[in-house]
Amino acid sequence: MPSSLFFVRLIPNRPDFAMSMTADEQATMRAHGEFLQSQLAAGTLVVAGPVLDPSGVFGMAVFEAESVDALRPVLEGDPAKVIGRYEITPMGPSAFRPARPSGA
Repeated sequence: MPSSLFFVRLIPNRPDFAMSMTADEQATMRAHGEFLQSQLAAGTLVVAGPVLDPSGVFGMAVFEAESVDALRPVLEGDPAKVIGRYEITPMGPSAFRPARPSGA
């Protein structure tokens, strides 16, 4: 089965999460960053980062997986699952450029 791309939005449990994280939540977000780096290395993650929406910051990522059912166990390994909820949306045919070489 061919792989597909999925847009994943991590919506925090409260709108001011980015500005009011507790020490435990900050540790969770550091672990989340490590999780994302591991998914980049594994080739599952295409891009990820915070979206600085004035109505509430949220996390976004694009993952490559065979199906949404194959992606769900990957997301279960994300420590940030405790700070919010995921919205997973399949993407249609996509175009993107390769990564720039270092120093470019």
